[in-house]
Amino acid sequence: MKKVLGVFCGLIALIIVACIGVLITADGGLFKEGNPLEQFASDTKASLVNAAIDASGVKNTIHQELTARTSDIAQATGMTETQVSSAINDLAIDEWTATTLPSTTTPTATYDGSNFGVDGVLTTYDDPSYVTVEAYGQTITFDVPASAQAYLPYLGYLA
Repeated sequence: MKKVLGVFCGLIALIIVACIGVLITADGGLFKEGNPLEQFASDTKASLVNAAIDASGVKNTIHQELTARTSDIAQATGMTETQVSSAINDLAIDEWTATTLPSTTTPTATYDGSNFGVDGVLTTYDDPSYVTVEAYGQTITFDVPASAQAYLPYLGYLA
């Protein structure tokens, strides 16, 4: 009875491995758009990126750096320090999350950070709730909070 059960379990494992192999190699691979596992893989990547961002404390660091430079930003833009503080709060940096970019979105603008000494590119879309950042060999799409979406049109003044 043990041998039969062992053979049966071995066959099930072999079938599972074969199915995974077919999914990976068939018609462009596991992560080809339209594959049922593609969305799962994308969602898993976004979850891992969010966990890494949260663990690193980078959101808090960005908020602190912006707040520390409130007067410099006010002088550079001609805004009052109160307006700059309000804008920093409206960016809601702690609410930005990595996500999967829907295939229905269309890029509307791309901003090259090299003009400002930053190695990266920022892309905006027809749906203002998404922004993609490409930097240091990584590409991350963010879900932008509604309060920050109002500031996306101002990116055009940076070009």
